[in-house]
Amino acid sequence: MFAVFDGHNGWETSAWLRENLLPAVTGALADLYSRFKDVKSSAADENPAPGDVERTLKATFQRLDDDIVHSAVEKVFATTSRHTATNLLAPAYAGSCALLAFYDSHTRFLHVALSGDSRAVLGRRVKDDEGEGYHYEVRELSVDQNGRNPAEESRLGVQHPGEHVIKNGRVLGWGVSRAFGDARWKWSPDVQRRLKEGYLGRSIPHDVKTPPYLIVEPEVTATEIQPGDFLIMASDGLWESLTSEEAVGLVGWWRDARSTLDSSSTTDTRTASPDKLPIEQGYEDNTSRDDITTIVVFFDN
Repeated sequence: MFAVFDGHNGWETSAWLRENLLPAVTGALADLYSRFKDVKSSAADENPAPGDVERTLKATFQRLDDDIVHSAVEKVFATTSRHTATNLLAPAYAGSCALLAFYDSHTRFLHVALSGDSRAVLGRRVKDDEGEGYHYEVRELSVDQNGRNPAEESRLGVQHPGEHVIKNGRVLGWGVSRAFGDARWKWSPDVQRRLKEGYLGRSIPHDVKTPPYLIVEPEVTATEIQPGDFLIMASDGLWESLTSEEAVGLVGWWRDARSTLDSSSTTDTRTASPDKLPIEQGYEDNTSRDDITTIVVFFDN
């Protein structure tokens, strides 16, 4: 199991997820698999279907976000200590995207769950049509969840009719439409007023009328893995500089160069050589850059 957490508006949510998400998902999946082994008699049925895994991942994401956003508020209203309230609310006021991948070695299915705008991309080496060489096929296993996603734009339009939720590709000023935390766009105005008056909470955003606007429910995909596939998981900072094809091309080039010294290789990685990729872009300009987290997983066996 692998995960990337990309925090925003503070570090507290991503730090909370680092400590809690993987253990929670591991426990939920262990319960799911144990139930199937208890009730199924044939070996072919001992593993849950992709739909069962999807429902488990979605339920776990939602439960943890409820802990961050709603359970924390209940605890705050039960205390008179502003110091305690501040600590409880910190992960709720901040926010974080979460990209999680779970590989079932028995079924060879890779399950990817995304809440936010990080991205998971699969690289697969396939033969050319002529059969003389090969290239790397690119499969995006997630879809960026932001104001430029037509499905997200449609969802927000249906849930908040008459409101101008998306402007310039941003959701009420934020770059993502799904995330953990970001409670100011999930709490009711009444809850936010109580927090402001009783615990020196933050002001209610002027454009919050019918929350929640941001949700945590992840989009989940399942892909059957073949030997030789590799997975790239990264926060949005990487994808602002590289396309999915360029990232797969870079990893494919590195992999081929590592496995052979034959300079006459017939490999075609779409972008072939790293000198054609914008890998030095960040060093050539003076603009600020987003922090980047990247994980590459090779499925060699």
